[in-house]
Amino acid sequence: MAMTTSADSVLVSFAEVVEHFRVSAGAVRAWVAAGRLVPVRREGRGRGGRMLFARGEVAVLVYGVCAGCGGGFKRSSLGQQFCSRLCRDRHRRLRERSQKP
Repeated sequence: MAMTTSADSVLVSFAEVVEHFRVSAGAVRAWVAAGRLVPVRREGRGRGGRMLFARGEVAVLVYGVCAGCGGGFKRSSLGQQFCSRLCRDRHRRLRERSQKP
């Protein structure tokens, strides 16, 4: 079970997510629309309402652990599993070798 820290539950605004994690505003809107990122609290109503997110939840979407080498990396897409093409190819070759009779 993962341990949560007080930094994981710090609330950040939409603008702070874009600035701190250096992701596009469109990406954050897409995460919210897809249900991958749920606002912890909304201040105000309608389009002008301010959304606040848990910083730990945003970090899980932005950063990943490479399935090949175990190192951390910043994702360019949510489906990215490897830090580089080299790690992806190495992982594929090792998996192919282990499956041969």
